[in-house]
Amino acid sequence: MPLALQACLPSSQKENSRALAAADSAAQAIAEAVPVDTLAQVWTARAPEADPMTVPSTIAWVGGALAVVETQEGSVRRFSAEGDYRDRTDVPTGSFPYGAGVRGDTLVVLARGTPALLWVVPGEGVVREVPAPLGATVALATRDVLAVRVGGGPDTLAPAVVRLDERGRETARQALPGSAWRSVGFLRWWRDRVVALSGYRPVVDRLEPTEAGGLGAADTLALTGFYSPQLVRSAQFMRDEVDEPPLLTSSAAALLGRLFVLNLRSDEVRVDVYDRRGQLERVLVSPTRGLEIDVAQDLAIRRAPDGAVELAVLMVRPPGVLQTPESRVILFRWDGAPPVPSERDSVPTLP
Repeated sequence: MPLALQACLPSSQKENSRALAAADSAAQAIAEAVPVDTLAQVWTARAPEADPMTVPSTIAWVGGALAVVETQEGSVRRFSAEGDYRDRTDVPTGSFPYGAGVRGDTLVVLARGTPALLWVVPGEGVVREVPAPLGATVALATRDVLAVRVGGGPDTLAPAVVRLDERGRETARQALPGSAWRSVGFLRWWRDRVVALSGYRPVVDRLEPTEAGGLGAADTLALTGFYSPQLVRSAQFMRDEVDEPPLLTSSAAALLGRLFVLNLRSDEVRVDVYDRRGQLERVLVSPTRGLEIDVAQDLAIRRAPDGAVELAVLMVRPPGVLQTPESRVILFRWDGAPPVPSERDSVPTLP
């Protein structure tokens, strides 16, 4: 029989199983048993039509306002807490910035194109710059820690988290476990540890900073109860049945000792809340449902004096053949937050 005909026989074609990975098999049952709270939508804001945010990447609370990092053109866009557009602060051409963290009234960004860490005062400009390692993809800046992530995805560098001193010099490096495709995601600060997120699997890698600029080995924490319809395709990718893994989550933020994880859905904004053990304890959803062509790219959270939690979500519509890029910021409010905040997470409260 000719080889070309053999390839057409059903018995010779690759079959895709819909079986979940063992670690994901109980996720749906856990997620369905967890309380679901509906968020209140406070406002929606956009940049001026004449100066849109074409490719925004990150969002953060800075000095009582929201700062959105626009990566393609290289700028920081500021919105008031009420949703009013304030101003644009440019960074050097070719920086391709991504938000790394906040120090006081200053936003620290990773300029991938340089590479460097830039201290940006929104409304004023760049006030400081230190070099960053070649291959840095994302960064983290807290009051006491500077770190970058290297490798992951298609990069040939071995995935790792690198700790830096205040002058940008490497003081420690720890490898990240798992395959390169799993090691793609932002760095966050949660319960006194650097946390490396994974966009393609429901896990995080935690690394504890030590004295003299050190960094402990990565400890993987599974996000128990993370459920997504895309977990089937994720399992298929791990069995080599499909060519690309699905993006399950785009970002996360820490507050109240918990990790708030964007669980990407096509019909709503959904945030899963995990306790310190990585156990799902609450699901937060947007008040309206329907086909959502925009992607929840990042979120910034803070606690209000009345105990509610405010979640600012950066929504991005990527460019396509039949659509133009667009972005907006939506402020949600969660009134059912736990009553006692944690001192472990350096996330701002309202001024």
